[in-house]
Amino acid sequence: MRRYRAVLRKVSAGFTLLEVILVCVLLGILVLFSTRMFSNVIRGYVLARNSDAAVQKAQNAMQRMTLDFTYLKPNEATGTDHSLTYNMTLANTSQVTIQQSGNQITYSTDGGTYILTDGVLPGSLTFNYYAAYDAVGGSSISGSTQIVGFNYVMVGDDSSQGLSQNYTTRVVVNKVK
Repeated sequence: MRRYRAVLRKVSAGFTLLEVILVCVLLGILVLFSTRMFSNVIRGYVLARNSDAAVQKAQNAMQRMTLDFTYLKPNEATGTDHSLTYNMTLANTSQVTIQQSGNQITYSTDGGTYILTDGVLPGSLTFNYYAAYDAVGGSSISGSTQIVGFNYVMVGDDSSQGLSQNYTTRVVVNKVK
């Protein structure tokens, strides 16, 4: 009987090959799922960061154009559906042109060209000119224009991420005299 107990102790000590393989397979599956989960978390963080940056750029550009258009005098401006040129009464009455170039909205003055925002869907900047709030918009500015509307679509720095946000507003012109 003593001999039998000694043999049983030797046999029951350790793991079988099947148990070791099963544990390795389970650990592999666990690592696979945790890697995918970690990858999704990182991808979500990058998407949120890029989305936030695009929104901030778009809002800054809208704020700049809204401020300028408040002082805009329609009889001193020329505008089409994709660009607007006017005299800036805030600083040295220089001439300003706002238009889209590729994926950027540019702000050109006598001193040079500046980027208002980038990450814009090419060809999406449009201007509409209204004689009254409830009037149908036109594609060129005239002396009777009281409201300038503009619209553009932000896609961010990496358009493959599927970020697309439309920004549009109307501004009453010549509001400050």
